[in-house]
Amino acid sequence: MNYLDRADEVYEERRDEAWMNINIIQLDKYKANLTVTRERLGNDYHINVFSYETLVATGLEGGKLMQSQWHSTTTQKHVNYVAKELNMELIKLF
Repeated sequence: MNYLDRADEVYEERRDEAWMNINIIQLDKYKANLTVTRERLGNDYHINVFSYETLVATGLEGGKLMQSQWHSTTTQKHVNYVAKELNMELIKLF
């Protein structure tokens, strides 16, 4: 088996692993402290919002973005911004 055939085989073995199903969404503001990921789970895409590397909100793409607790004013700005940019309804569970 040559090198390229082996690489194809390894790719097929690992194709469905979670790390290959996560994309980072690039937004225009708050680039230093805001990370938004889009993760494929089955047929759905889940949005995860990280502010200062802490998961602060999550939801289904195009649906509702859930925030389970109160955060600082800056973090709240991050969550509000993501909800607006991704056209998601923000639901505060606190």
